[in-house]
Amino acid sequence: LRILVGMPACCLVPHASRLALPQQMLEEDAIRFDTFLKENDKKAHEAIKKAEKETKLKQDKVQEIKKLNQAIQVVQSDMSKHKEALEDCLKYKQFLDSLTPREFVEDQKLKKKERQATRRQERIDARIAAWEASKKRLAEEWAAKEQADIEALIKAGKSKKAAKAAGSRPPPKMPARPKVDEEPLTSSGQELDMYFTEPRQLLDIFTQLEEQNLFLIQNSQETEQALEVLRQDFSETQKNMDGKTWALNENIDELKVQIDEEEAKAQQLSKSIQISSGDLQGRQDDLLKRLHRKVSSVYQQCGFDASGGTPNTLFMLSELEARLEDLLTSIDKMPVEYVKKAENMKEVKRREKKRAQQQADQDRIQEERNRKSNERSMQPPKKRTGRQVMFRSAPIRRTIEEEKDNENQEDLDELKYLT
Repeated sequence: LRILVGMPACCLVPHASRLALPQQMLEEDAIRFDTFLKENDKKAHEAIKKAEKETKLKQDKVQEIKKLNQAIQVVQSDMSKHKEALEDCLKYKQFLDSLTPREFVEDQKLKKKERQATRRQERIDARIAAWEASKKRLAEEWAAKEQADIEALIKAGKSKKAAKAAGSRPPPKMPARPKVDEEPLTSSGQELDMYFTEPRQLLDIFTQLEEQNLFLIQNSQETEQALEVLRQDFSETQKNMDGKTWALNENIDELKVQIDEEEAKAQQLSKSIQISSGDLQGRQDDLLKRLHRKVSSVYQQCGFDASGGTPNTLFMLSELEARLEDLLTSIDKMPVEYVKKAENMKEVKRREKKRAQQQADQDRIQEERNRKSNERSMQPPKKRTGRQVMFRSAPIRRTIEEEKDNENQEDLDELKYLT
């Protein structure tokens, strides 16, 4: 200021302009600062609004999550209920399937196969139709292009014959015929129809089962009564057999004396056979040994005790003959119905044993066939040479009738032997 006071008036104008410039800059800074403060306040206000909006959205999301969790719990509870109901329904279905007649199941399976075959044929027809349409379309396109080329050449000034010769095209490559033989059978996922459609059907089945149970109960009671009668008959028969056994024990001494006499005769006969037969002695001894073993086996199976020593063949045969006569006498004294029933039971057992033996033989033969088949499959393939052998029809087999004839013949032989 001192400088300005001491200056002349002509020099004060530039200094005033110099002071106005910083003042203008200060005003502009103040304006910019106010603008900054306003923008900052505006941004702060917008940030607060945005935070409030985000908070509200978060609360809405939390409420929505809670609602969804509640809905999930409700769905899970419904699923558990439906799962239990499904398990019960599956159990009932399994129970009903076990009661369904086998013929109905086979019929439904046959119908399902027919439906599958029908769907397969429809797919095959559709593929064949598409193939034929594709061939027709390619042929038409080829003919149209060839005709267009010929017309273009004719317009260009060529003759019709030359245009046909120049515009002819090779036929297009047609698509191959689809392999319909490889078309598989597909399932529609449809369950088989149920046999039970009304509750009355189950009630009818239960009624039939109840009647069968009553019939079985009656049969069991009758069987128990027959068993009691058999027990009484068995006790009486056992008493009779004990008396006959005592009588047989008294005859043992007499039979021993006869055995000694027969043994002496047998020794004399063996000596005479040795003198007369010569070289045939070995074979006869072998036959006698085998006969002795067979008679001894039958002797033991009939209940005789052979542990005290080795009885003679003639002795065993005499005891077996005596036992057979006693048994035949006892059978004559028994009731006719009881004897027939026992004979039928023995016949049934014999047939079952024979059937089991035949089954075992068939199993053994089948195992042998399987073994040979496995051996043939393991062998290297044989390369056939020459002309192929023509197939000829095999003769008709009659194995079933032959087996029945053999079985009847065996039954007649056994009856002839027993009578």
